[in-house]
Amino acid sequence: MKKPHAGFWLATLGLGVCWLLALLTRDRLNGILLAGAALALIFTPAARRKGAALAALGGIGMDGLWSYSGVLHYSGQHGLPLWTIALWIGFGCWWYWLLDVVRAAPWPLAVLGAAVGPFAYAVSWKLDALLPGVPPEFMLLLLAIGWSIYLPAVSWLQWKQQTH
Repeated sequence: MKKPHAGFWLATLGLGVCWLLALLTRDRLNGILLAGAALALIFTPAARRKGAALAALGGIGMDGLWSYSGVLHYSGQHGLPLWTIALWIGFGCWWYWLLDVVRAAPWPLAVLGAAVGPFAYAVSWKLDALLPGVPPEFMLLLLAIGWSIYLPAVSWLQWKQQTH
């Protein structure tokens, strides 16, 4: 396990602030959020960039599945809003940095995903950034299942690189 330095903590804080701004302002800050996401990807070290991009694409795909299947709806949108895409890019970059700091096995990541993923969507729902398309309990259950698969799946590339 590497010791996280100030840049990691600054990136963590930045991702949290971007997430909150995206939820509170939605489409009004798309340009800023997308520019920040592009910068995050540009400044992600080359060794982590492929994994970060795959994590972002996996998250975008997962949100697209939830949205297009009617499990949830983004307020005032059909499909995925640009701010969610920006957040997924930022999350992918941050996640692969976190995986350099913390070595976690698949099962703890599955449990973490099942707890934290639905929590983020519940906060988004309470801030009116999204609406359940199915009974809320069912939405949260599906999100928990999705996230319990997503986090270990997108972490696989990093684990593979660490063993070689």
